[in-house]
Amino acid sequence: MTAAKGQLITLRELTPEDIDERYLSWFRDGVVTQFLSARNLTRQDVIDYIEEGRRSGTYHMLALCDAASGLHIGNVKIGPIDRDNGNSDLVTVIGDRNFWGKGLATEAISLASQLAFENYNVRKLCGSIISNNVGSIKSYTRGGWHIECVRKHQYLIDGELQDEIFVGCFNPKLAPPAAP
Repeated sequence: MTAAKGQLITLRELTPEDIDERYLSWFRDGVVTQFLSARNLTRQDVIDYIEEGRRSGTYHMLALCDAASGLHIGNVKIGPIDRDNGNSDLVTVIGDRNFWGKGLATEAISLASQLAFENYNVRKLCGSIISNNVGSIKSYTRGGWHIECVRKHQYLIDGELQDEIFVGCFNPKLAPPAAP
């Protein structure tokens, strides 16, 4: 099932069949996982996580695929969804480094944002990015998100202080009125 199709990528439900050695290698790659908490996953860890999201409905895992070849190159996670407040995180990772720097993450963020708004009635999407993750900051802001605030010197990574950048995007149908 295709959840969304863009010019460069398609998004579809992530399935247990997607979790192969190539997939798992992404989460053993120190460059890919530099800004991720998910590392050194087992196939069963990932399958259990997919199933828990389906069962609970609190998050949705999508396979990010190259539109030209259909190759699964990364993931998008919508969630956890806070139904009381209409908020959700949206996390994107391109695990296959051969596809970095081509604008695919930007399109994935834009498409996944639309899915979250239309399919899950999310009012606002949120994210947190470490300041030296320049590629992610560019991808989210080019994907229609805005920097909401910066927490200065929030992290100490490899002896270097890093800021935490908060980004967000409102559902245009449910956005608050503009300030006077």
